[in-house]
Amino acid sequence: MKKVLTALLSLLIVIVLCGCTSKVMKDNKGYEMYIKVAQLTEEEQSIADLLGANTEQHIFDFVLDDTVQSMQINTYELVDGDWKLVRGEGGQVSTDIEGRIALAFVKITDELRVAIQSDHTVSATSYKEEFDYEFPDMGYATSTLSDKTEITYEEEIPLVIQIITSKNEISTYNVEYFENPEEYEKLGYEHVYAITVRFSQNQLS
Repeated sequence: MKKVLTALLSLLIVIVLCGCTSKVMKDNKGYEMYIKVAQLTEEEQSIADLLGANTEQHIFDFVLDDTVQSMQINTYELVDGDWKLVRGEGGQVSTDIEGRIALAFVKITDELRVAIQSDHTVSATSYKEEFDYEFPDMGYATSTLSDKTEITYEEEIPLVIQIITSKNEISTYNVEYFENPEEYEKLGYEHVYAITVRFSQNQLS
């Protein structure tokens, strides 16, 4: 049953992304490279809500230039004040200059669904990482990219940061604080995770 549900949710992600393609193309003026939160129509939002099935969904538009060759979405865990890569989502050949990325999850540690749509690519994948510890009754708070952000090739852009903790109060920072992991370390939360995207002019090895 779980596999069927995951497959259905992945299909719904693809439907949302494909339904938004024409809007993304119209937003491209010149060759400024950026990523921003997608603006959905009411119909698109309804599909996204259905897709959610009690998860958080985050959809981003990106615009590049014609030198792009690949992209990769990574998941990190904060360990001793630094980010440790726990999952690299394989990387994907991508020479399309526009598209959308959708992320769906509750706690990043449970399951993460990633969908990517561009002019010539539509894909949806579900990831579940095995951790050595459990998260019983822990609360969580999620920060996401909110501002239009310039893309620089080979540099990671934080899309999501999630704190999971047993503390009663949770303070969050803008995702730009990904560059300052020591600030999260100071707060003393048990678990902090980040999801990033990196666009590259290099082909996958």
